[in-house]
Amino acid sequence: MKVHYLTIGEVAKLSNLSIQTLRYYDQINLFKPVEIDPNNKYRYYRNTQLYYLDIIKTLKYLGLSLEEVKSVLTLTPEELVKYLADQEDRIDQEFQRLLETKEVLQRKKEQIQTFVLESNKMTVCIKKMPEQKIVKIRTSNISVHDIPNREYGLISKVLEDVGSVFDTLYGGAFSLKRYKSMEEINYDYLFTHTVKDNKPSNSEEVEISSLPAGDYLSITFALIDDVYEDCYNKLIDYLEQHHIKVVPVVYDVWMPINSTASKEDEFLVELKIQIAT
Repeated sequence: MKVHYLTIGEVAKLSNLSIQTLRYYDQINLFKPVEIDPNNKYRYYRNTQLYYLDIIKTLKYLGLSLEEVKSVLTLTPEELVKYLADQEDRIDQEFQRLLETKEVLQRKKEQIQTFVLESNKMTVCIKKMPEQKIVKIRTSNISVHDIPNREYGLISKVLEDVGSVFDTLYGGAFSLKRYKSMEEINYDYLFTHTVKDNKPSNSEEVEISSLPAGDYLSITFALIDDVYEDCYNKLIDYLEQHHIKVVPVVYDVWMPINSTASKEDEFLVELKIQIAT
């Protein structure tokens, strides 16, 4: 390879870096010229040094600080291969986290559209639902009027342990039948949505499951007074009048309308039952 020398201005043009940046790299002993003219202080670089400048730019692109770049440049080729493999794993993990974050955002947008902006509240309709991953906890003696802080707190801890976040949409499941009053309804399990498939290792009570994809009978309403009972009975009346075969499980899903605890509590509820195939 034919070696020739370049001025700092020529290196700046070839590398698309500023002269100030190259001077700073010299000051911190990251990328130094091979020679400095003692008379005019001009810096001179070998053309072969541009290869190392490309390495520096690549490592910076990966998000490394200049101190980290300096450390990496001291590695042997074998050590550098292992380091880059580790960085590749880190990027894969970050990419997966971003995909999960995007899924959470999409689901939150859909929840707001479904719950808050839906125009046909208190009207039975049929919705097509995709499969939804959930974290659930088995329960007993918890009615639809209870506030199960312990159970949702446990679910929240498990989600944090597997690197996820608690959804602001809460749910429960109970058996489909005619009840004399809502006081008779006890949840079989409580749940919230998740984007993780990780099985919790530190809790026997909580498990990863899913709500099946399919068509659902659905009714949405604001949680006030006796509206819950009215809407539940309206849902059962509808499936009986239309002779619809369903999976005998009611999913009770609710979310807060307000985003701040300083306002009065307001919740929207959706009751849904999967239509049997």
